[in-house]
Amino acid sequence: MKDLKRERGSVVILVALGLTTLLGFGALVTDVGMFYAQKAKLQNAVDAAALAGVQELPKDPSRAEQFAQDYATRNNVSDITVDFEARNSKIIVSAKKKVPTYLARIWGITEGNLSATARAIMLPPSSISGAVPLSIEKQDFVYGETYTLKFGSGEETSGTGYEGWFGPLRLNGNGAKDYTTDLANGYNGTFSIGQIVDIENGNMSGPTKTGVEERLARDTRVPRNTFNNYDRDAPEIIYVPIIEVINKSSGTVSQVKIVGFAGFFLEGVAGNGTESIISGRFVKTLVPNKQSSGLLSDLLKQEVQMENGSTETDYGLYTPKLVDH
Repeated sequence: MKDLKRERGSVVILVALGLTTLLGFGALVTDVGMFYAQKAKLQNAVDAAALAGVQELPKDPSRAEQFAQDYATRNNVSDITVDFEARNSKIIVSAKKKVPTYLARIWGITEGNLSATARAIMLPPSSISGAVPLSIEKQDFVYGETYTLKFGSGEETSGTGYEGWFGPLRLNGNGAKDYTTDLANGYNGTFSIGQIVDIENGNMSGPTKTGVEERLARDTRVPRNTFNNYDRDAPEIIYVPIIEVINKSSGTVSQVKIVGFAGFFLEGVAGNGTESIISGRFVKTLVPNKQSSGLLSDLLKQEVQMENGSTETDYGLYTPKLVDH
């Protein structure tokens, strides 16, 4: 009987130890799972904060920090630090958060510490959608200066300098209808740096006037957008391919190479008939992420260039990107 009682006592002890072990594993699984979920939320919050703040760089780091703080607060994250690198073109947002435990309390663990960091940088887009079927040759652009994006036939020799070509590109198809649609709405496909594009011959005065007027008619802002006061999604903001002429002979050209993209505030169409001219003022602005894409290798190359001060593809048009380092 004594041996039986001893065995029963041993079983009770073993069961108690087993339950404690099971509870420990339960605590581990439950709380670790909860930590992962909270870590993901924290990472999403700092990602959003970094992307919000970087859009004010490199011009206004103070405003960038304020935007990052605001977005973090909206996502219930208050303890963040904000730093800048690469001549204020990169923002680093870090956050810490204490998370209470549940079952792990049986081991005396009442909370866990989580941290997350996000880095974002303003990069020139290597590929964009929504470009207009115009072009401008590679040069050093000056903010606020007016540039001719489509010449009139009277400016043929002082404009593009090539017979029969006044600046437009053939983006969507061959014909005035496609040209007008792309001018009014932007090309619905994607164009990339290094791509070879056909030029669109002819003055196309009527389609030019129609396309520009349709585009400007979408401005319903009161007061209307102006160069000194415009919304980022204003229809007056157009993305124009920067080109180098490659296939040319005897004063004519058939194709160009895209070397970058720039933003311009569309001034409208000046003149009629042979003097149909499109002008735009050079702006530094953003391309929404949904309109920007590119190979990872290209983005990494551009990131290194921006950090090293290179302006090879930097024409004042940027897209905010999260980076790893």
